Amino acid sequence: MSLSGPAAGNVSNDGASGYMLPTSLASGLATFAVIGGLILNAVLCFVNTRIMPVNDTHIMLGEMTMLASAFLVALSVRPGLYLSLALFTSYMLFLFALRGALDLKGLRDVFIPIIFYFAGRRMADARLGDRLALISAVIVIVMGLYEYLALDSYLDYFNVIGYYLSRGAVTLQDTFGETRGLFISGLRPEPRTLLPFLGQHRVSSVFLEPVSAGNFGVIVYAWALFRPDMKGRFLAMGLALATIVLADARFGMGTCFVITLLFPVFRYIPKTVWLVLPFVVLSGLAAYGMMSGTEGGPNDVSGRLKVTAAILNELDFGVVLGSRTTDIFTADSGLSYSLTDFGLFGCIGLWAALVFAPFKDAKAWSFRSMMIVYMLLLMLISNSFYSIKTAALMWFLMGSADMIDWTGYRSFQRSDGQSEEAAEKSSR
Repeated sequence: MSLSGPAAGNVSNDGASGYMLPTSLASGLATFAVIGGLILNAVLCFVNTRIMPVNDTHIMLGEMTMLASAFLVALSVRPGLYLSLALFTSYMLFLFALRGALDLKGLRDVFIPIIFYFAGRRMADARLGDRLALISAVIVIVMGLYEYLALDSYLDYFNVIGYYLSRGAVTLQDTFGETRGLFISGLRPEPRTLLPFLGQHRVSSVFLEPVSAGNFGVIVYAWALFRPDMKGRFLAMGLALATIVLADARFGMGTCFVITLLFPVFRYIPKTVWLVLPFVVLSGLAAYGMMSGTEGGPNDVSGRLKVTAAILNELDFGVVLGSRTTDIFTADSGLSYSLTDFGLFGCIGLWAALVFAPFKDAKAWSFRSMMIVYMLLLMLISNSFYSIKTAALMWFLMGSADMIDWTGYRSFQRSDGQSEEAAEKSSR
């Protein structure tokens, strides 16, 4: 039996497919980019703690290195990547001209999804996706256990709050004068929700803050749920859930429950539902904010929704359209942050591109639907889904899922009862 390229989820014919790099080199660069994005902040935290001060320039250079690596992977004679980047950049330059200010972070926030998504499409390798998800989960849990079981030693090498102070992301006033310790949210002031006997320490692992740890757990859990043939599938699920529990990530656990519950019916949900849903939610929250006059609430689901409603209520029409900037803090609301970054029409275009991106096999829609649910829920309480720490892996896996012929891949795996590796050798 012979299946070639992405349809089989294995080695592709690079010349025939129009890609620039040999598959072996592209695979190495993809691994470097995804794992590098995962551990970048932890590495820089170590450097800041033990070697020299670190600032945002170092972070920018690190992210540019990962993006450049992923871009090399995605290079192709096909125009999709270049047209996507050119269209988005042109739109953002238009907004910058209207605002009279340049916002490189706004460009970076979408360069990460576009480039890593196309890198995943280029590789279209389910086994590589499996390995990246599992290796990432092992790295996260090992580092997390080190943090939890030997905190003093961990802080000797990874002084998290010192790293954020060095970057200027927090001030001494925010840390109450502390210069050594975990991130501000690393100790929950109220009792832990998940396994209270573990104490108030919310483990952040390589992410340095617990929110991203919970988000990462959702992504790995979703991939393992999507991949019944994954080697180490249940180990990956277990590591993902352990990461969520250690971080006391209520959002992460709730999202895993929702995507598991909806998994059998994702194929029956029309794309138009996903297309309009965030804007229906946006309109509902804005209306609620205007009617209630809310200014926020406690650190729970209802409180975070009130925060989003309050922020939306403060944005004027020019900011919503993207023609003006605002000093309002929007990081606690992904919806508000996206509006202030890209404007209403930019948000509509980006979301439509996500929902209607083409795929080879309808099975890929299940994984994309899980990630849509994850982003929809996260946008209500945070803008952290833009962070390369978790976004690199998520978009790479989504791109890979979209380009694999899953029917052919499953047939290939079962061919004559052989293992996948043996069948691959015999097909060459």
